[in-house]
Amino acid sequence: MNTSKDSKKDNKISKKIKDYINTFGITAKNLSKETGIELNTLYSIINGHQQPSVDKLERICSTLQISMDALLDLEVNTFPVYSQKVDESLLLAKFEDVWFGQNGGERIVVSRNFSTANQSEKMRRIIYKNIYRLPADQVEPAMQAFLKRQKIIDKKEKSRIEIVVQSEIIDFIKQREPFNLIDKELIHECVNGIINKLENNPLSFDLIIIPRQFFSVNYEIINREVLVFDFGSALFRQTHPNILQNFLKEVEKYKYNLACYSDRESTIEFLRRQLDESN
Repeated sequence: MNTSKDSKKDNKISKKIKDYINTFGITAKNLSKETGIELNTLYSIINGHQQPSVDKLERICSTLQISMDALLDLEVNTFPVYSQKVDESLLLAKFEDVWFGQNGGERIVVSRNFSTANQSEKMRRIIYKNIYRLPADQVEPAMQAFLKRQKIIDKKEKSRIEIVVQSEIIDFIKQREPFNLIDKELIHECVNGIINKLENNPLSFDLIIIPRQFFSVNYEIINREVLVFDFGSALFRQTHPNILQNFLKEVEKYKYNLACYSDRESTIEFLRRQLDESN
């Protein structure tokens, strides 16, 4: 017989399953069909009358594309702070294959500065050494993780949207602290690469520049698909289409209401102007 504490936990799990079903717009009948769990049993689980087995929980989570950790409230450290940057790099490299599904998915970065996807190997090595000040024995493992991430991104990523803070871009290009520790030619190479993407890959890359006061991440965290890393950026990768569509609506709001520049040409002009002024 369940204790009072266990009953409360079971009811909380039932409520979460019900909330996810409502959020994703899936019916109990469809969930029953997809999971192979009898409809009456599923109703008992959803209504808190029956404790689901681990097997049933796994099938429900797999169908809803949520994590067991999220369902059981085990994600107490959603935004992990790593004692060593190499651990962070290794974790992100490990997750790349998971985040990208067969169809490539969407990649959205809300960041104070440009994503690491725009960085060269040489620039990343300098960041590890000069900004993160990694010990010598940690630089190479971190670099290997970075290169693995870049390789997977190049192979699997179909589209990317970056939302970046205007003042951080200016600080980066004009080498204000801590970017004064990065060679100017590497910074210019990075920014020119971004300009090239904007000009030549309009369907697969977009850059939204926003004022600092609009730098925020305000959406539901599901399945550990939001991570804080690098210079304080937040990576969003959500496989469920309903959640993704809701977030894309927020991105559109940035583009049309909050962005500093309303079109691609103005964004490119801003970046080029900053490069010219830094020479």
